Amino acid sequence: MQKIEIPQEWDLIANRRYKRQNMELAMKGKIERGLVELITNSDDSYRDLEENGKKVSGKIRIEFKRKKGNCSYVMVKDRAMGMSRIEMYHKLGFLGKRTSGFEKRKKRRGLNGRGAKDIAAFGKVHFESIKNDEYNHLVIPLSLKCHFKEKYPQKATQEIRKKIGIPKGNGTAVTIEIDNRFTLPTYDRFVKDFSRYYSLRDLFSNPLREVKIKDINQDRENRLIYNYAKGETVFDKDIKIPEYPDSKAHLIIYKHLTSFDPVMLPYREGGILIKSNVAIHDCTYFGLESEPFAWRFSGELKCNFIDNLICDYDDREERNPDNPNHPENNPFRILNPNRDGLILEHPFVQILHKICKNIIKTFVEELKSTEESNKREVTNEDLNKKLNNLSNEVSKIFERKLKKLEEDILPGAIDKGKIEELPIGIHIIPSNENSPFPIIANQPKIFSIVVKHYEELDELLPIYIETTDPEDINIAESPVYLKRFSEDKKIGRTTFILESAKIGKEALIGARYLGYEKDAYVKVIEPLPVKEIPEGFSFEKDMYYLRINKEKVLDLRLKTSQKICNRLIAEINSSHQNIVVKGGGNCELKKTNLQGVFKGKVKIQGRQLKAKAKIVARLRDFNIAITSVLVKEHIPSSGINFAFKLVEDNFGSVRYKWENPYLLKIGAEHPSIRKYLGNLTDEGKYPGINNPVYHALIAEVIAEALAFNILERNFKKEGQDGMLDYTSTDLYYHREFSEFLKITHKHLVN
Repeated sequence: MQKIEIPQEWDLIANRRYKRQNMELAMKGKIERGLVELITNSDDSYRDLEENGKKVSGKIRIEFKRKKGNCSYVMVKDRAMGMSRIEMYHKLGFLGKRTSGFEKRKKRRGLNGRGAKDIAAFGKVHFESIKNDEYNHLVIPLSLKCHFKEKYPQKATQEIRKKIGIPKGNGTAVTIEIDNRFTLPTYDRFVKDFSRYYSLRDLFSNPLREVKIKDINQDRENRLIYNYAKGETVFDKDIKIPEYPDSKAHLIIYKHLTSFDPVMLPYREGGILIKSNVAIHDCTYFGLESEPFAWRFSGELKCNFIDNLICDYDDREERNPDNPNHPENNPFRILNPNRDGLILEHPFVQILHKICKNIIKTFVEELKSTEESNKREVTNEDLNKKLNNLSNEVSKIFERKLKKLEEDILPGAIDKGKIEELPIGIHIIPSNENSPFPIIANQPKIFSIVVKHYEELDELLPIYIETTDPEDINIAESPVYLKRFSEDKKIGRTTFILESAKIGKEALIGARYLGYEKDAYVKVIEPLPVKEIPEGFSFEKDMYYLRINKEKVLDLRLKTSQKICNRLIAEINSSHQNIVVKGGGNCELKKTNLQGVFKGKVKIQGRQLKAKAKIVARLRDFNIAITSVLVKEHIPSSGINFAFKLVEDNFGSVRYKWENPYLLKIGAEHPSIRKYLGNLTDEGKYPGINNPVYHALIAEVIAEALAFNILERNFKKEGQDGMLDYTSTDLYYHREFSEFLKITHKHLVN
């Protein structure tokens, strides 16, 4: 056996799997993210030339070529500096190396030494560059074994120049062979959306840059241009950050006549762009995204001090990696290495966000006060009376439904202690740090999300769930919303579901809320063997939870090889006088389709809060069966009193919103409702308030809101073990919707 000499000291080695995981984490399966890296690299290269007094074309070309059944191609090329062989080796052959010039305090976006390499997450990448009439071709394959196509540099012949589209001078062309598992956006969608990509807006609006996109298949081409929306300047001042006396930041806020579309990043146009010297790091309302009037504002926060914090952290790491001695006000990296903006947990970002939030909130509240005082009535006395009568009836019915929905406590509930130990940020539970978390094929898996924030959380803000492999690993719903909160509302929880039929598939699952991001790595495994019923006499569960004064069914089963001729009657006893066994304390076990298996149901009722008991079942000639029960609090009677309020508002894609658990606001400005109100009269009133169609739509909206409310609660009850499938969900929703619609029509239409 060959002896291996183990060194005493060595650099920690990262294998291919680890590198590809990080590449996939950065790219998130979206080719747009890769193009951002390549385009900004070209821009940085042009900046180098401009700073040296050179005149540049500023041209950047993006070309798409789709091939059915084969890899599609995306090429990005420029006519900037180009790279020599040694430059390609140093800039592209290493991960994390500081080579962009940012480390020398130049105005560059390249901060992590990874961007251009991370695009290998999509497939084989070809880097072809011409510099001083010398041509080199570097390949990064899926194996990540970088190599030059030719042993030595080649002369840049006209044939080579024509092939890569650089007819003269220097330049670089990068070609990605897109693996079939990734979806390439359509050309029309790309032209429409990509020019709005928040981190590229300054580049697309720069007259010294010309970015064009070409569809090779259909021979069409467009220039990508971004024009910033003009608005009234309401704030244009430096802001001070006392905790960082050396910092400088300047905030500009514009107010607009109409609202921006409330869309998610990266194509959100409203919001405040957070910029440093060159890079745009975020586009945010600092947590006010759920406030409709916030979307009437835009602006920018310029803070070059962000670059100082980035450089200072890296400088300390390079000077003394074993003891960098990072200060308390810059304890960890401020920038997410996966190109997802600033890290919200960083103390500087938290302070900056809080200051800016308070400033913009003042203008939002002022606008809200002005606009709402000018709002017109979209209801009248007669309609309000109908809504009140509807509320009285539907509140009682809803409460009865809730009492039927006994919500079992999750067996894997996260205890308070574990949540308190979690740091500020967003967390996916369960997940593994060092290996993929297994999800069973064809069995929906529920994950919990816990968000901890330094301020009160907003339940109306979405949490976006994404997967790097949407074709093979499905997310049941995205976005999701926080539903359970701590008393101070600084901790919130919700859930999401994954499902896949493809055994062996792996993917990164990402969750985003505000500026927080978290990723979990999952792998689809074969279904586990079906759990067999144990031999003998037993309850299905070792522990059951009861609602006070509510009956609960416990499952008994017997598995035996004995021949059973007589009726099987089990005697059931409770160890607590206020946990009562119904049915006279007897339970009949009946034969099932499984050989030698008999089952029965025991009904019990808890009559004292927090009472605990042992339930014992005895069956002649068999061992006894024992389970435990605990009585939990019931839903308070007469605790529900709905209010339905019609408002002159538009909630975007939805027609209603729950202001609180029992106040439902219906947005009469939603296009599907507004047209039935008619045009305003000279007196400033809507003529359609008494329109029967208007009333019918209100009835439909209220029924829809109540049905979804019940469905959510039903999901908590039925959805945890096997999850509600589509058929069940469709059935539950339409059953509840139809029932509520009859009631709402009775009050509002007939």
